[in-house]
Amino acid sequence: MGSDGKPLTEQEILQKRQATLAMSKVGLADLIKQNPAIQKEFNAAPGYAVFSTTNVNVVLLVLARGEGVLFDRRRSEPVFMKAMKTGEGIGAGYQDQYQIILFKNTDAIDQFLVTSIDGQRGGMDLDANFSAGSGGTIRSFNPYITIYTVGLSGYDLQANYGGTLYLVDQQLNDAKTLSTLPTKKK
Repeated sequence: MGSDGKPLTEQEILQKRQATLAMSKVGLADLIKQNPAIQKEFNAAPGYAVFSTTNVNVVLLVLARGEGVLFDRRRSEPVFMKAMKTGEGIGAGYQDQYQIILFKNTDAIDQFLVTSIDGQRGGMDLDANFSAGSGGTIRSFNPYITIYTVGLSGYDLQANYGGTLYLVDQQLNDAKTLSTLPTKKK
């Protein structure tokens, strides 16, 4: 939806896609600049996702929201997504950050995309985070997913756990992209 609450126009969708793709290139480049050894992992991985998120920690509550894109080497089109996190634990701070998710196998990508809530495809990840500063690694409870963070602005001091819901952005993905996503097995 646009800032006025109305559906995005075709031009706005194209602009938002381009901006999200540009953000993903910058986010991944910033992570690799901080840790060049990671480049080999990303080159060998079957897929990855990059999100731009805003993370808020207030005493015992953790909230985050963002937008991003998933790249699956099996698909020709990226999958545009939204992220929402809630959790609890000790923390204080506000931070804009890149969240980069590395998938170590295709099953992890499929599992990430299969969850369905109100007809929308997406995934969920449970994680724990112990960090101080502007970046680091979030420990996913899925051993085939590694989540890295790169701080843009702000500072965060936290020791928390929670869940992040990743939803496929229905407006930014065309019908062809949506039809290639895995479906939940009944």
